[in-house]
Amino acid sequence: MSKYYYQGSKLPHWQPPEGTFFVTMRLFGSVPKNIIQALKASHQVALLEARQANCAPEEAEKLLPEELKVAVDRIRKKKEYEAGKRYFASFDDFLDSNLNEPHWLRQPEVAQLNAENLHFYAEKYFDLWAYTIMSNHIHLLLTLRPGAPILWKVLQDLKKYSGLHSNRLLGRSGSFWEEESYDHLVREPEEEFNRIAAYVLNNPVKAGIVTQWQAHPWTYCHPEL
Repeated sequence: MSKYYYQGSKLPHWQPPEGTFFVTMRLFGSVPKNIIQALKASHQVALLEARQANCAPEEAEKLLPEELKVAVDRIRKKKEYEAGKRYFASFDDFLDSNLNEPHWLRQPEVAQLNAENLHFYAEKYFDLWAYTIMSNHIHLLLTLRPGAPILWKVLQDLKKYSGLHSNRLLGRSGSFWEEESYDHLVREPEEEFNRIAAYVLNNPVKAGIVTQWQAHPWTYCHPEL
């Protein structure tokens, strides 16, 4: 589709430059294996349906003019992308309603390190509108700045640094973050942006940790919001 579209190990991503994104980074092992297997099975069904919907049979597709083949392929990839988004969003929903171990981000020094790391990378690559650091995941809303690397590269570097130094604080080794993050391109500049910002800020309230989002020590809202 585009050089800004790529297939990750678990789902496709659409990451154009200067885009605004809702991102979820989760700790390694924060979703139990049986839940992952159930979500994967559901996703495989959705993916199969997406690939078959509105697409010509393979034999018939070979007979289509080239421009129609391109159109069919675009439809297929769009539906696969939407199925991928629903798949990873299901992980997001699970995280918000089930704060499972590990809870490494509950440690104040680890949460502080990750908060400072977000602001450090924000100064270099993106406008940071909001974030909340929960015990086993982080939600954030950001807009890439002109000239910034593609989002997956920014997140890769950010997580590599914070994972290494968080492990040092915890006296452990091994994977800290789940390799792939969930990212959603905000397509409706105002309505969707405001809805996602409210979702991020109110995550600790929804989890019953605090009664007002301002009371959570690891929640940030940009002064302009």
